[in-house]
Amino acid sequence: MKKQISLIVLFTCLLLSLQVIGKSGNQKSIKNLLYAETLTVVRFILPEGHPYKNIGLFSGINNKILLKFGDSVTVKDESLHGSITWYHCSLDNFSFYLPDVFVVKEPESIRYDENGNIQIGEEVVNMWTALPIHYKPDDLIRVGAKYLAESSKNRAIFLREKAASQFMLLIDAAEKDGINIRIVSAYRDPGYQSYLYEDAIKRKGFFQSTVAKPGHSEHHLGTTCDLTSDEISTGLTSDFEYTRAFQWLKDNIHYYGIYLSYPKYKTDITGYEYEPWHFRYWGNDRWESDRWFYRSFIRR
Repeated sequence: MKKQISLIVLFTCLLLSLQVIGKSGNQKSIKNLLYAETLTVVRFILPEGHPYKNIGLFSGINNKILLKFGDSVTVKDESLHGSITWYHCSLDNFSFYLPDVFVVKEPESIRYDENGNIQIGEEVVNMWTALPIHYKPDDLIRVGAKYLAESSKNRAIFLREKAASQFMLLIDAAEKDGINIRIVSAYRDPGYQSYLYEDAIKRKGFFQSTVAKPGHSEHHLGTTCDLTSDEISTGLTSDFEYTRAFQWLKDNIHYYGIYLSYPKYKTDITGYEYEPWHFRYWGNDRWESDRWFYRSFIRR
């Protein structure tokens, strides 16, 4: 009985679809209509490169197509080959294949404020969810050389205005306590991130977990800093956790609405390896409701 009802429902849906097509004058078949609704668009995230002719790393590359960072391609279907998901794609009447580590799926819906920025503290960006690849906050300001590590003073380092204010207040407060903290890097353009990401893949393989995909990096937000201290010659190493600067941060960041993004022993939750130098400003309002849970989280 249930099987008969299901068949009747399916048949009714097909008839309704045919009526819609007839009224609109659209001659697409039901198959094409359903196919169009399931198409996915992804962005190519390496600086540039050729796609593959077929599924598999040894299937050979398609020299007829050169993809560049940010190029939009249509996914026809996907399949798992070994540990890698492969996308069957099309572009300009060419058909080809890309592994999922070469592309990002952009979010379906993003809420922006009147200036075209995502509200601080509401941005969802992690290993599984990306920001729009071409998103750039409009309130980025340059951080003064006083707050930068020696290795970064000849570079232009930017943060969103609210985040910059909080990180500078934090560094000034640490200074008063005799603690040296400095910024190594902050906002990172996703185009530049693509070079870092490609280099990480070349060095460590497809499944490296040290460099985020373009679009998936918190540095894209403009509210995240890599911090260091002269105790470790202003470098970025795991030894930072043994410095007085790191201990001071753990005790004081909650006053500034700042989180340690990738704590120790939390890789299964965050998706990324431990980074004692990577801090993100979430906003003081959010921190007030979360700080007791979070302090417990990073101290375990």
